[in-house]
Amino acid sequence: MSAREIGVPPTADHRPPARCLAVARVLGSLDTGGTELRALEIVPRLREAGVATHFVTITGRRGANAAAAERAGAHVHPLPLGPSFPVRFVRLLRRLGIRVVHADVHTFSGAILLLAAIAGVPVRIAHFHSDGDGWPDTVRRRVQRAVMRKLISTFATDVLGVAPSSLAGGYDADWPSDPRCRVVPTGPDVDRLRRLPESDLRAEVGAAPDDLLCLFVGRPDPVKRRPMLPRIVAALAARGVPARVVVVGPHEPDADEEVRRTARTHHVEDRVHLLGARDDIGALLRQADVMIHPASREGLPGVVLEAVATGTPVVATDLPGVRYIGDELGGVSLVDVDAPPERWAERVISLALTPGRDRDVEAALRRYEASSFAPEALRREFLATYRAPVGDGAAHH
Repeated sequence: MSAREIGVPPTADHRPPARCLAVARVLGSLDTGGTELRALEIVPRLREAGVATHFVTITGRRGANAAAAERAGAHVHPLPLGPSFPVRFVRLLRRLGIRVVHADVHTFSGAILLLAAIAGVPVRIAHFHSDGDGWPDTVRRRVQRAVMRKLISTFATDVLGVAPSSLAGGYDADWPSDPRCRVVPTGPDVDRLRRLPESDLRAEVGAAPDDLLCLFVGRPDPVKRRPMLPRIVAALAARGVPARVVVVGPHEPDADEEVRRTARTHHVEDRVHLLGARDDIGALLRQADVMIHPASREGLPGVVLEAVATGTPVVATDLPGVRYIGDELGGVSLVDVDAPPERWAERVISLALTPGRDRDVEAALRRYEASSFAPEALRREFLATYRAPVGDGAAHH
């Protein structure tokens, strides 16, 4: 991930404002992921308003995007979990003069906010970005979640979710009754989506004029279900629709080989293209005919928002966060999570897409920028939360 991709000018002036509000964003690391990228993108906007962002990474790793965060004007503090973590974290908060702790670590945010309260931090935020934590539902895990949710209930001054389902699944199904809870979508910045293509994607992958160009963007994580893509291409071919799928995301040898092996099994190896990580997502979206997003678990998928923002039709798994985007912005066609590849192919065909067709990207971008998903709306929400008067803090039992 480059500074250019997250909209950070390499030569930006990062001198701090005369008076800063010090905010600690607590993450696992600053590796590439939707939560991390949205946190990075908002840094310059918050800095202009007098917010100094300190990323605390509790895996102890800085992460692949730490340098980009620092170029944006943030500070990165690796602080691995361990027996001494509570003392070191409280000391760090006090030393930096932190006034807001913004925890992005799902239910473990409860422990973070307890320590923030001990440190005397007045604004303590738990922010949920997914419908679940991805861990097996063991007895031990259920007990841990219950304890952490109780800590959030006791010590959070604000509880945010990127979608209604994130609050319901992460915090409490009855979240609307808690006045501290609200939905705050974290949509991607659109500056990089305005970049015009510098190369011809069809030529790059050898696509014919009548090939339907499908795009997938995502990391090689099992929940993204990348091996579904060759099977969907094969199902389209069986229905007389020549298609290619372009897979964008970091290379990982085993995950890449699984995609290639599935493609060979279904005889579409020449129609599946793994491009690796790219920083020209907007340009790729402009040239794709459709985005396919078969993930089995999401919060508020930024790649779906990016596609909608560029007017690229989306066929995606029917997940609550994806449905939320479709209901608010349109442009999303849903498929059941357990549907076979043939059903995905039928949904793509039902859109009656014309390969290489033109569309009004600027109009789509303007609609997105006027929505509640846009970064400017997020900036306003964060500033209101960070600067809002805080009473005794807690008390919702």
